[in-house]
Amino acid sequence: MSKMSKAIAVLGVVAGLGVAALPLSSYAADEPYSQSASADVQVEVGGAISIEVDNGATEPDAAKNLVDLGQIKLNGDIVSKGLKVTVKTNAGVQDDVAYSLTMTTEGTNNALINENGVELAAGVPKQGDSAWGYALGDAIDTATASLTGWAAVPAKGATPAELKANGNVAAATHSEDTFVHFGATASNNQKEGTYTGTVVFTATVK
Repeated sequence: MSKMSKAIAVLGVVAGLGVAALPLSSYAADEPYSQSASADVQVEVGGAISIEVDNGATEPDAAKNLVDLGQIKLNGDIVSKGLKVTVKTNAGVQDDVAYSLTMTTEGTNNALINENGVELAAGVPKQGDSAWGYALGDAIDTATASLTGWAAVPAKGATPAELKANGNVAAATHSEDTFVHFGATASNNQKEGTYTGTVVFTATVK
């Protein structure tokens, strides 16, 4: 029963007892008349895939996306360090997500370059040669001696390195890890300096 119909019912009872009826406006002042309306709010969150990288650093504020191979010896063995690449999705709890994971360098030159513009070429690192490259491991701390299949990191615009052709993000975990290791060697002719470069990982939903 609305507020207005309640007020009329009260007036009818009072009038039946022979008491003078008060104006309707007196009751309306005590119980303000109001109405309500509703509105629907809608937003769509699309399916998404994302990538995170983690070098395993534990120091506070340490950069998680820096793979520092340290100092290498001329004519020495390969030095390497691993990086965990995690692909995540927001798919529903019943949905696995198939994807591929690839890698190139950020620019069209795939060499590492020092502060004087000298290059350390991309290639298969091995003792006696100057080269840097990558290999896949089972964990972020896989020993260098256990790594095989070293290869050069392709430059942007070339055919990307296929790190995972048939990746699968399970619905139960919403994430999957790939462990990529980078290594380098230097010949006697390699100039001193700090050589740097940037790699780009791309996850593509199938």
